This record gives sequence, structure tokens and C-alpha cells, in this order.
Amino acid sequence: MIPRLSPSESTPKFVQNFLEVLSKSEFSGDIHHDNGARIVTATDNSIYQVLPQAVVFPKNSRDIQTVLKIADQQLFSKSIKITARGGGTGTNGQSLTEGIVLDCSRYMNRIIESNFKEGWVCVEPGVVLDQLNEHLAPNKVFFAPDLSPSNRATLGGMVNTDACGKGSRIYGRTSDHVLELTCVLSNGEVLESVPLEPEALSEYKKKSGISANIFKIVDQVVSEKTNLIQEVFPKMSRFMTGYNLAKVYGNSENNFNLNYLLSGSEGTLAVVSKAKLRLTPLPKHKSLLVVKYETFDDALSDAEMLLKSDPAAIETIDEKILSLAKEDEIYLKIKDFVADEKGKSGRKKRPTRTINLVEFCGSNKNHLEKQVTALCKTIDATNNKSGKATGYYRTVDPQEISNLWSLRKKGVGLLGNTKGERKPLPFVEDTAVPPENLADYIREFRTLLESYGLE
Repeated sequence: MIPRLSPSESTPKFVQNFLEVLSKSEFSGDIHHDNGARIVTATDNSIYQVLPQAVVFPKNSRDIQTVLKIADQQLFSKSIKITARGGGTGTNGQSLTEGIVLDCSRYMNRIIESNFKEGWVCVEPGVVLDQLNEHLAPNKVFFAPDLSPSNRATLGGMVNTDACGKGSRIYGRTSDHVLELTCVLSNGEVLESVPLEPEALSEYKKKSGISANIFKIVDQVVSEKTNLIQEVFPKMSRFMTGYNLAKVYGNSENNFNLNYLLSGSEGTLAVVSKAKLRLTPLPKHKSLLVVKYETFDDALSDAEMLLKSDPAAIETIDEKILSLAKEDEIYLKIKDFVADEKGKSGRKKRPTRTINLVEFCGSNKNHLEKQVTALCKTIDATNNKSGKATGYYRTVDPQEISNLWSLRKKGVGLLGNTKGERKPLPFVEDTAVPPENLADYIREFRTLLESYGLE
């Protein structure tokens, strides 16, 4: 249980002064420093609580500029902290601050323009992922990064954390789908970030202002430190949020692309006010395998084998979540797909305690069926052996696939509904481990937790 907050009785004088100046400026949004607004934005999807001094809700990019310009004034520049907030779905406390929250989700949630012929959409940072994909669906395209909290996660937050989720093996991260970013710098200056060829970059660096200086410095750093960057940055598609210097030039076009640096910077470099995003055609065909196991370790040990079949996504759902799901309405929709398997004799059951959801998608139906069939044959060849999958359920039904992925999306909520006073408190987030080491890593990590009386 997260400790109860104790809001201070009064807002510090320097914050009051800042809010007064802001209220008398051209800022058109909302300003709140009451305890209710502060407590709501003191938490996100992490285990942390940090009470802000105030919350401001900009209505447009000009409002963001106004907030940052005033905060940059000599009177406030050393005392006022501004932190951007999206949907509050981050698991590492990225949107929490003791300063002032800049919340773009209330008003800046417009889909500005869609161009389906050229395959892009322009959005404000407060647009929610599901909202965008519902808008795009009639045109058979979508924004590919797929997050569990898709009904709450905002595009601005996804850019700031360079989010990725189910399907990242083929679709990559949010930054891989960013075409252009309009951002506001700490002094209120607007920065337009687009990929630049060498000649265009050279011309841009001749300009005056902070934006041009940023392009000069970043170009100098990544050019002079190329070897060090290549040595330090991991050669993997998914790694922790940070300043992705490796992709500024290391992108497919090999142009100077500041979007990769801004994506994942968690609002520390600039505040995103608009994003032009690449659209992806919806896959014409999908197939899902529910691969069943007697133990969690067995499911993890199969990761390397499953990856060889080149699926779009693999997700492991352990015995804890499957057990809790039996108390949830979702279980009625998926119980037949996770049923126990019969043993070799046909009488003794082999319990399904853990499952791997393995999804395939693509435009070629025959190729897809061959992929799935080949994996099924591999599982069939070993399903009577101890430590291997006990069986599987295969489906191409869109509703069944949706229900099974809903189980995965409900995972955190199901854990939060654990009965009794003892409640789960997650404190380790995304980790990156080579598939061949995954089972050993989890086994050793569980042993470490158990040594401290945790699970």
C-alpha cells in the first residue's frame, strides 16, 4: 500500500508568484494549486508518490511556450520546475515532480490532420492511443506500438518514453514511427525536428537561436564520439529509456535525426507539442497459439524455441495471473482455451498453470499458416516430455484473439485485486535479457526475492 500523502497547507511563495504572473499572461489554459488537483497528479502507474505544488493544463502550443518562457525568467529560472505529464501510465515515475505539472491530456488531445495516401497522421500530445487507432481503423491503418494501457496512454507520453509493447519484434519502438516533432524548449522557443540530409543540416546550423545551437552541439558530439557510442550502446531493439545518441545518425536513412534523441528523453530536453507519425497497414491475417505449460520455468525455457518461428509477439502469463483471472469476468471468455491437457495415458490431466501467447500476423495467409503449423509440429514432437509444453490452442478468430490479449492487458489490475491485506507492490520494471538466458535469469531472481521473504 502506498503511504497516505500529507499535503502542505500552503503553496510556497515563489510558486504563488509564478502562478500569479502566469494567470495575468496570455496563458489560456487552467491553473490549479488546490489539494485535490495536486493529489491526483502525485501518483502514476509506478510505486512512487510525489506531491506537486501546482498543475497547469495548456490548451495549445502557445500556452506551453508561455509557461516555459515565464519559468525561464530570472525571477523563476532557479526555483520553478516544470514536468510534462500525459496519461500517467508510466511505471517509473517519469511524470512525478515536486514542482509544477504541465498536463497536456485535458485539452491538447486533437487529431490535427490525417493523410492516408501518404501514410501519416499529425496529433497533439494528449491524444490517447486507442482514440487514435479508432480514428484510423476505417482506413485499415493503425499506429503500430501496442501498449497494455492503450486506453489511457497518450502519444506525447509514448514519444517521451519511446514506448513499445506487443509486436515490437516487427514494429519496433515509438521512435521508429516518428516522422516530425514540434517541441518547446526550456526558454519557450519552438524547435522543429525533421530528418536532415547533410546539406540541409549544414544550412540549419548557420541559423541563430537555441535550436540551431542544439543541432550544432548534437552533431558535434555524435560525430566525435561515434566509436564510444557504438561501444556503449547495446545492440538490441529494446533497451531502457534514455538519450538515444546511437540513432541520431544510426538510422536507416543515415540522416541527422533529432527525433531519436527527443524520443525517450522523458521531457528533459523539450516538451512535445505536436507529432507527425507514420501509419502502418493493419495486418490482413492473424493467428494466435496459446501454448500451455505445467510450470512457469517450462514456459520461459521455451522462449528461444518459440522465437525461431519468427512470431510478431510472445507474452508469458504465469500461474498467479491465471489463478486470479478465475475470479474475473474475462475467465468465462478464455477458460476453454487454457484448459488442462490430458496426459499420455489419456486419463491423468496435466494442469495448465502458465501459458505463452504466441501471435503471428501478416498479409500472406499461406505463409502465416505454414509458420504456425511448423511451430505446432515442433510442440507436438515434445509435448509428452517433462519440462515441455503440454499442448496448445490455435485460433484465427478475431474475438478469441482479442479476449486472450485482454487477459494480458488485465494482468496488473488482477494483481492489484489480490485478496487480503497483503498486496503486490511492483518495483522492478522492464529488463532486457537474451532469450537463451531468460529462464535462468528469472529463476535466480525469484531465489533472490525469496531470500528477502518476497515473491
